[in-house]
Amino acid sequence: MTGTTIEGLKLIKVVDGDTIKVELNGEVESLRLCCLDTEESWPGGSKPVTRAGILASKRAKEYFGTAQDGFPSGEIRVDIEFDTNDPLPECLKKHRGNYGRLLCYVNKNCENYNLNMVKEGWSPYFVKYGRSRYYHSEFLEAEKEAQSKNIAIWDPVTNASGNKREYKILIPWWHLRESIIQDYRKFGIQRGVQSVRVDYDDIVEAAKTGSSITVFCDLQGWYKQTTGQRSFDLCRFNQT
Repeated sequence: MTGTTIEGLKLIKVVDGDTIKVELNGEVESLRLCCLDTEESWPGGSKPVTRAGILASKRAKEYFGTAQDGFPSGEIRVDIEFDTNDPLPECLKKHRGNYGRLLCYVNKNCENYNLNMVKEGWSPYFVKYGRSRYYHSEFLEAEKEAQSKNIAIWDPVTNASGNKREYKILIPWWHLRESIIQDYRKFGIQRGVQSVRVDYDDIVEAAKTGSSITVFCDLQGWYKQTTGQRSFDLCRFNQT
């Protein structure tokens, strides 16, 4: 099985190793490539810029055949694939990240770019928001191969003279979160548990009408910003 696909989209820009822009339905859509988390190549975010991030961005631009500013010199077409086989309108709604970007795999010449970047060592298999439904085994093998070869982020020399990410700390945490998400996928959905990512509109409607629902969400961002009664009320709401 494969996920719902859209073929022949015009590539607008390669932003970095895990983000590109395409033209979709006459508009520019930003794609956050799922199961990838390449290191940073631009300052300003919460993560440090690293040499590995700069090199991953360069590799992405080479892969898609763009100039080093990320813009194509000619027309480049790619296919995208979502991680479920739901109808396309539903995929365009539910497969979106925290910043509204579409979450998907991207294929060029029938090759899965997401898998290729893990295989080349430019990203770990990123499961913080859930494992791949269709390519889990392939991602595990790709990561194992890159680690065995000590390439890119798995080579200490790559970031030896500057910032680096602490994967020994991050990866176990990602897999803990992934195990919880996997339980939700197996048991929560069929029991009617609502997901903040997928069912936001339904949750808002339930709040307006005072309906009792069970919500699956990450309280981390809220917890950092609030204290006292507001945090308690949100926790209580999600356990109703």
